Amino acid sequence: MILPKFSVRQDNDRVYVTIHVAHVRTTSIELDIDGDQLKFSASPYYLRLTFPGKVVEDEDSNAKFDAGTGDILVTLSKQTPGEHFENLDLLTSLLATRREQANVATNVARPLIEEIGTVDNSGGIDELLERARIDEDFDWEMPQQLDLGELQVGSAKYGFNQQYTGYLTHVHSTANEINEVVDPDHSTPDSRRQHRIACENAKFDQEYYMENYLNDEDIQPLIKHPLSTDTLLDPEFTATEQQTMVNLPSKTLLISNKQAVYLGMVDLLFAYSLELRSHLGELTIESAWAIGAVSSTLSNLEQFSTLRETCVASYRRGLAYTLYRHWDLCERAMDDVRVICQNGRRAILKVFLDLKRVFDEHDVYYVYSKLFLDDYCVWLQVGASDEVLKSLADKLAHIEVEQEEVEWDLDALEDRVLMSSDSEAEEEEKEEEQEEPTRRPLIEML
Repeated sequence: MILPKFSVRQDNDRVYVTIHVAHVRTTSIELDIDGDQLKFSASPYYLRLTFPGKVVEDEDSNAKFDAGTGDILVTLSKQTPGEHFENLDLLTSLLATRREQANVATNVARPLIEEIGTVDNSGGIDELLERARIDEDFDWEMPQQLDLGELQVGSAKYGFNQQYTGYLTHVHSTANEINEVVDPDHSTPDSRRQHRIACENAKFDQEYYMENYLNDEDIQPLIKHPLSTDTLLDPEFTATEQQTMVNLPSKTLLISNKQAVYLGMVDLLFAYSLELRSHLGELTIESAWAIGAVSSTLSNLEQFSTLRETCVASYRRGLAYTLYRHWDLCERAMDDVRVICQNGRRAILKVFLDLKRVFDEHDVYYVYSKLFLDDYCVWLQVGASDEVLKSLADKLAHIEVEQEEVEWDLDALEDRVLMSSDSEAEEEEKEEEQEEPTRRPLIEML
């Protein structure tokens, strides 16, 4: 069966579903309303939507087919008039089944063999969703250690929620210039981290940093450039974004380490924000590589355990791998991350949909959409919490990364630049004093 294009909107009393189907017979169209679900079928199309609230068929409910456009407009009445259905524009969440929503909410995997009569769901979906809110008051500075004892040689896990393996087996035979992990499928989180830090130390260029610090005429406009508000203020998704959400893989995401998922999100948002700010709000043909190189999540399959280490790693890579390597530029990019998080998961989802577009269009780096971005786009719709994001934004507003934390003695480098600049200025001043022009006498001797 084919999943048709669709969109959903609402007013105070009704929900409107527009379904686009081409060349179908009206006699084959079937609609079924069951509480919070709408089921539509018209061979070869099939669509099932699960709403946040219940709908009913009454005298105001109807379905109209426009043969010219191929659109079917389904009008459904809300069981409780005036109720606002949240997140109707997050199309992937509407496609999830009731069981998938319950599994995501409770973060409990369905057993391979289920014993009938042993599961008590008498509380219904509301109780399950309420239970899901428990344990989301994160301490962003409390490390959550990985159980390295469970890792076996040749079975390394990486990607979103550490759930993939085998995707990067032949990475070194491709033109992948983002990856820095020597042997991804035989690595451990600890070995990847150690290698990442070693690569950053080798990549950092003192002369490059001092040059950018001293001659920052081209960098200051990037720092002062205002953050684009299109993503933050426009709550509507474009038709392209909606179609991307519909085309996302249908899966249940059972998160084993929620805090690590949020921190990986921060890492990716920083890389995206820094690249966007480095080109005055525009992305370029090299942006997939540039974002991937700055992101520890993509380049080294990193999984962070605290917010501070996430920020420090972001600054290190922002000072070692980018076109412009300036401390103030990194700080401004991290503040962009704070603003985006403060505006909630819709703003973040728009960023990740754009990230997915950038990586999908690359003939090598599309693999990172499969490993990370697809799942982040699904999770932001069905699993991320606006309350947690606000907590994260508040923490970002108060966290300050010190230059000593990147371990490259940046203070000394900046002092050296200033001393050298002062010395050059003094030398030029002396030369100017010594080169005073000789005055021509008023009367020349013949």
